Amino acid sequence: MAKNRLLKLTIYILVFMLEFGGITIQGKMVYEPQAKQRVFHNAILNRAENGYRDFLYGGAAKGGKSHALRWEAHRNCLEYDHLRGLLIRSSFPELERTHLARLSTDLPEAVGKYNAQSHVFRYSNGSVLEFGYGDRKSDFDQYLSAEYDFILVDELTTIPFEFSSLLRSRLAGSRKGFIPFWACATNPGSVAHGEVKKYFVTKKGLSLDEFPMYRPLEVCFIPATVYDNPILLERDPSVLTRLQQMSKKDQQKFLYGNWDIFEGQFFDEFYSDIHVIKPSRYLRYDQLLKFNCIAGMDYGNYTALEYMCMDYNGNVIVFDEFTDIKSVRTEKVRALKDFVTTRGIGGITIEADTNLWIPDQFDSAVKVEPAQEFLDSGLQLVKVAKYSRASGDRGYRIACNEAIRDYLHWEEAEDHTLTIKPKLLIYERCYKLIETLPMLRTNPRNVEDTEDDGDLDTWYDALKMGFMTLYSPREPKKEIEYKTEEEYIKATIFDKIAKQTSRLKEWAQAL
Repeated sequence: MAKNRLLKLTIYILVFMLEFGGITIQGKMVYEPQAKQRVFHNAILNRAENGYRDFLYGGAAKGGKSHALRWEAHRNCLEYDHLRGLLIRSSFPELERTHLARLSTDLPEAVGKYNAQSHVFRYSNGSVLEFGYGDRKSDFDQYLSAEYDFILVDELTTIPFEFSSLLRSRLAGSRKGFIPFWACATNPGSVAHGEVKKYFVTKKGLSLDEFPMYRPLEVCFIPATVYDNPILLERDPSVLTRLQQMSKKDQQKFLYGNWDIFEGQFFDEFYSDIHVIKPSRYLRYDQLLKFNCIAGMDYGNYTALEYMCMDYNGNVIVFDEFTDIKSVRTEKVRALKDFVTTRGIGGITIEADTNLWIPDQFDSAVKVEPAQEFLDSGLQLVKVAKYSRASGDRGYRIACNEAIRDYLHWEEAEDHTLTIKPKLLIYERCYKLIETLPMLRTNPRNVEDTEDDGDLDTWYDALKMGFMTLYSPREPKKEIEYKTEEEYIKATIFDKIAKQTSRLKEWAQAL
């Protein structure tokens, strides 16, 4: 009888293959996806036509991601006999709370049963869904000896991306007509935020050495927010109010799923709508050169220059950017010379990394400094002073971090208008700085410094070498001193009453 019921279920799913509407067993709808969940299911369902093989469903909080991921596993295992799937999370408590605790109510026992000892759900048609967890390579060794028709990773950013992508290599179709796929769900943030953002969201900036077979056209990103979860909004309408009452920065993170903002972010005040200048507001190069201009250069396999100036209002504007990846030095010099000549900015002094004055290994015999070749081409290089007055006793890196955070800082009023504007602004064409600056993570061993993320900080290093030459600390806020308690009450309590009166007037006008 169980097999007959399953046969009816399979026929139902196949009939509605192009537009998945849900799963019905014995006349009862056991799963009906919400609109955005249906987009996710249909993208996977129609992968033969759309060409997608890797899927990410996620973004903001409360979007129904984990629920959709587990039911995507059920859908495939119910539709096809003898499939093998794997669903992963970073820790067992998270796996149990999000998925295992819900399995007993997902499907009737006649359709499938969960084995708590082996963490395996076995379907009556012979399909198998494994549940696993881990955040270290040793945790994944047990899965690397097996093959799976599909692999699902929940909260993808909480697992080092090299391990998740290594799991992906275990995909192998066990039956004709079934295309293996990798599907994930996540919020922004945590250890793999940068790689996940590059792989799924922006689809650029990924290292082709690490991912030589990466094909952007095979990658599908489906963003989801609380607005895509009407069931939750109906059950708990106040969840939206709570999110909307957050600051503008936290709204971007939790309400809108902005991938520029995440937990553990070092420069968590960076927000593109506030700090990035659009092309329509660009000044011409001849106008920019009237200001105090400087450039910072970080030299190596990844070489970057950030050109900036301080305007008459004391703002530091990063207005252009040069990047060279893994070219030989002669090509770097030629490309940079062409770059500055075309723009007419060859006279700008470049604060360059001190390692440019250390001979490379192949130069040691003749004691040639890399800087000399740049200088011979007419570029204005000077050695950056990493132990300047600005750094003091705190160290150059910490001083730079504090200074740049100071100029990124902004504050807003209750109506979300800016009461304090940032003093560091970046032209949109400096795309590598804009891409990498918000991806820098806090060093867990030193919260005043950034984590070592390989070449990710190349453009930030170039920025700070020039920036520290222009930096002038903001004037600290003046603390108001009150002579008496009565004076304090008048200045604070009455001010609050005035603000409340203003709000009442606004509400009255709205009515």
